[in-house]
Amino acid sequence: MDYYADMAQKDPENKYIPKAGKKPASSGVPAPVGPRLLIDPVGWRQAEAAIAPQLARTAAALAMLDQRCLTLGAGAAERLALIEVEAMLWVQGVRVRREQIAAYLSGAGGLSDNRAELARASWVYRRLLARPGPLPAIRSFLGLHEVVGAGLPENLSPRPKGAEFDLAAEVFSSGMQEMAGCHPLTQSGYGQALWRLSGVSAPEDLLEPATAAGRIAAAECRALGFAPVAPGGKAWQLSAKPESLGDWLAAVRSGAQSAMMELNRVEAWAASARARTSGMKGTTPAKLIDAIAARPILTTEAAAILTGVSRDSAERGLARLHAMGVVQEITGSKRFRLWVTGAA
Repeated sequence: MDYYADMAQKDPENKYIPKAGKKPASSGVPAPVGPRLLIDPVGWRQAEAAIAPQLARTAAALAMLDQRCLTLGAGAAERLALIEVEAMLWVQGVRVRREQIAAYLSGAGGLSDNRAELARASWVYRRLLARPGPLPAIRSFLGLHEVVGAGLPENLSPRPKGAEFDLAAEVFSSGMQEMAGCHPLTQSGYGQALWRLSGVSAPEDLLEPATAAGRIAAAECRALGFAPVAPGGKAWQLSAKPESLGDWLAAVRSGAQSAMMELNRVEAWAASARARTSGMKGTTPAKLIDAIAARPILTTEAAAILTGVSRDSAERGLARLHAMGVVQEITGSKRFRLWVTGAA
């Protein structure tokens, strides 16, 4: 029995059944022609038309967030991406904090029992921070040339290989073409369900379809390469029914609003920090505050580069700000220290 027939028999909710193939004369094995998609794109298009006002409100919230990120620079998207990756991992059942992810990304730590999960987090983070635009070819998006299956967590490594994978990718691409005339937000909700059901990823994997959906939703953004959903993680587990579109739009709108609140928090912290350090001599304290506001988590070396001062000056300045409670140090070590904003 082939991959899709086996999936269909085990789980009717997969909504894929194989088409009948022609048997080559040389063997009795059916040649795969491709599965017939049973997720109804017409129903999703009708659902989009029925909730057009909600779609417009969600699109407006995402556009406002995108404009804010465009104004603040790359660090805003980096901050939001760390939050999003952390939320995805928690829904997946992996308790890894954003500080651990940032430490792993910076090379300042993270080589622990969670190394495999942190490597996956790095994959998600890099995809979320890619430039906005159409989702690339699935093999390129997944980076299959970068990751060996044996290097993935045991419960996330199985996926179809070779011709079966190509068939799954064709199912996804063909299904998305059926939604080409819809808004990217609608396409993303549909695409997330389609990705899971097509068998492109392992059945237990949430990270890959969630990342793809976030990227699809933000295809028309200018600065932000993904639509945040955190902290509403249940949206990554919605069904393929057209009625799920409303819940998906609500999650994206809520995610965009939560992201704006986080960016507002950082701005409030920066204003408070500048006021508290206004009596300090020199420009280094203000420069360090700007640097930490511009990046979600900062190494001492990065602080020196961003401020244009020596590493020793940056380290002394950060230590003074830490003693004042203006910034926090999250590693608790004397080497490879990481700095974040303090309380506003």
